Amino acid sequence: MFNKLGPTVILITGVAIGYGFNHFISVVDTPADQTEKKVVEKPQPKPQKPKKSPEEILMADTQKYCNENLNKIPGQFAADHLKSICEKVKILPNCTSVEGDPIFHMEKEGVSKRGKRILALSLIHGDEFPSGTVALKWMSRLLDIDSRNTWRVIPIANPDGWKKGTRMNINGLDLNRNFPTNDWDDMALDRWKNQKKSDPRRYPGPGGGSEPETKCLISHIQQFKPDFIISVHTPYGILDFDGPEIDAPHFYPLQWRRFGNFPGSLGRYMWKDRQVPVLTIELKGNDAITKLEELDKLQDITGLVAIRADEKLSDSEKKSNN
Repeated sequence: MFNKLGPTVILITGVAIGYGFNHFISVVDTPADQTEKKVVEKPQPKPQKPKKSPEEILMADTQKYCNENLNKIPGQFAADHLKSICEKVKILPNCTSVEGDPIFHMEKEGVSKRGKRILALSLIHGDEFPSGTVALKWMSRLLDIDSRNTWRVIPIANPDGWKKGTRMNINGLDLNRNFPTNDWDDMALDRWKNQKKSDPRRYPGPGGGSEPETKCLISHIQQFKPDFIISVHTPYGILDFDGPEIDAPHFYPLQWRRFGNFPGSLGRYMWKDRQVPVLTIELKGNDAITKLEELDKLQDITGLVAIRADEKLSDSEKKSNN
């Protein structure tokens, strides 16, 4: 059938045929009953695990770091105790070293209402390896006892120095001269240059509290609010006390004495500036490694010193109020 006005289009069961002007067009749809269409099922996406929060990731990294590094501290410790310690460790916000390693801690709540809050730290000087043995022994013991005092222990206060085996942190500072004592600006650098002849091992830094490790320890002091602080060092073989006059305890071979504190030191920052006593344990040689059983007694003695010092401060405060 032709139409003079143009092509005629006839639609028959999905077939369109056009005629006109000597041009042929054919478009064919395949009938559904001629070829069976295959239905391909798309693979279902696997259920994804919930993403961990930054805090959970940091905690997992901290526990891994704890396991790796506590095993490097001198001394023989039960593997199950080390694992239990690392499962209990925590980390305060921004408590990382210059190189980003965590400065973790373990805390054990005391059972006595009269107990004191004791903050203990070691390896603020990264090359004083036996000091870490003391902290780790105390952490291990706290897993098994009910302590009258509440303890918070920071075993590796200078992770970068510990990793490199140096007294200083990675920036070359003595962290125990970097606390922002009231006299830091006036005396710290002057004393280092004139009395210590610019000894690089005792460089206090460009300013008080300049280092992330120092800031972390200050955060612990502000958040934990300790009644007493213990800092473990080597190698002088003394118990150096910054605090009120109390009856000296006996712990052979460490002699009780007042060695003094310095601008930027923890002892001056806490005792002279804030009236919080600080006991610096200076181990002698490798005694901590060879006499682990004696460290239990040392922990008990430090707890006793904390109570005596608090009682003395309380008496002094009462007298001043009268």
